[in-house]
Amino acid sequence: WHNCTSYLGLCLSEEDLEESAGVSIAFCERSHTNKGAADELVDISNLQKWDYNWDGRAPKKGEPKPKATRYIVLIRHGHYNELADTDPQRMLTATGREQALIVGKYLATMPWKPNRLYVSSMTRAQETFALIQESISKTVAPITVLSSLQEGRPCQPIPFSRSGPYKREQVERDGCRIDGAFKEIFHRAAPDQKEDTYDVVVCHANVIRYFALKALQLPTEAWLRTSLAHCSVTILAIQPSGTVSLRTFGNTHILPPHLVTTAMSIPTPPTTR
Repeated sequence: WHNCTSYLGLCLSEEDLEESAGVSIAFCERSHTNKGAADELVDISNLQKWDYNWDGRAPKKGEPKPKATRYIVLIRHGHYNELADTDPQRMLTATGREQALIVGKYLATMPWKPNRLYVSSMTRAQETFALIQESISKTVAPITVLSSLQEGRPCQPIPFSRSGPYKREQVERDGCRIDGAFKEIFHRAAPDQKEDTYDVVVCHANVIRYFALKALQLPTEAWLRTSLAHCSVTILAIQPSGTVSLRTFGNTHILPPHLVTTAMSIPTPPTTR
């Protein structure tokens, strides 16, 4: 994720770039012929306003301003035994362990080193994190285990899931807990932070989807409209100004096709000839 194409998971061909440039030139030519339209600004009165003080850390007038960017790297745990009754029994499968090892090796190739490591206290996240650590064992970043990162129902999704409306008590309990984790992890850099930082968080699909929407100030009830594969990577960048951008969501390009899983089903491994 050290360049724009890796961040976005995109690769633009020369034809794509030329076509894009052609559209821009055509737009400029039309605007030039209609100066009135070119000078007229878009009406933003009905558009969503960005809350620049969403983290409560926006500098006041005269105070020093942040200069660095904080990158939050969110990794879902690997494939695990969903049919088990208790959390200690919901351990990674052989597929999940293989996924975690691949992600760990990929993180080790990055031009940056994690500044802080966060991990959910649930078994499948702990096991995933341990396997990732095998590749980044030389990292001296502090490790924080957060029970607030445990899987749950952060808010009522719209439209409803197949199970229908959630129970209010559970949503309020899980939502308060997950919001607490968000507050601890997501915020802009301090004014005295000189370099960009990368915090790696190993947790769960519901939590990551909710985090992404909340950080982007999008309706959080849409979290169930998205999907995340096991050991997929999501990256958000928190700029010094307080704006937040999504660099990649649910990226699985480092995993071979037969290791891209979302639930109990496991794709058939490729046959050798």
